[in-house]
Amino acid sequence: MLPFREDEKAVSISVGFVLTLSITVITMMVVISSFYTMMDRAEQTIMRDEFEIHGNDMALQLSNIDTAVQITRNAGGDVGSFYFKLSLPDEIAGQQYSMEISNQTNEIIFESHGKDATRVKVPYQVQEVEVASVKLFSGSNEFVLNYDPSSNMIEVY
Repeated sequence: MLPFREDEKAVSISVGFVLTLSITVITMMVVISSFYTMMDRAEQTIMRDEFEIHGNDMALQLSNIDTAVQITRNAGGDVGSFYFKLSLPDEIAGQQYSMEISNQTNEIIFESHGKDATRVKVPYQVQEVEVASVKLFSGSNEFVLNYDPSSNMIEVY
């Protein structure tokens, strides 16, 4: 009787083929999984970049309204009601999103589907006027920043 360690008669082509196929399938699954993870991160990066662009644009408009009110009042003028139209896309990276203005933290917060990975907080600064807190959702591509002189507040709708 031969010892099992030296007996190579049991090794066959089919066992080698099954092992090679198994290793190939596992490797392909890892590569495909990595690809989908990378694509998801790229989508989130695009969203964050777009949110920063639109948040900075909105912060600039709030600052412009504040500056206009301050200059007019310092010159002794009377400020009336005025507004800016702000165009935002219906979707960013194919996803709906929300925009929140918080007057407690002076931030404009964009996020998609409540994910922390897509949340962007853009600070804004106003000195002469107040900004009403509001949470809006995408779907309407045109928002309005309206200054109401009776309440000295900027409202977004």
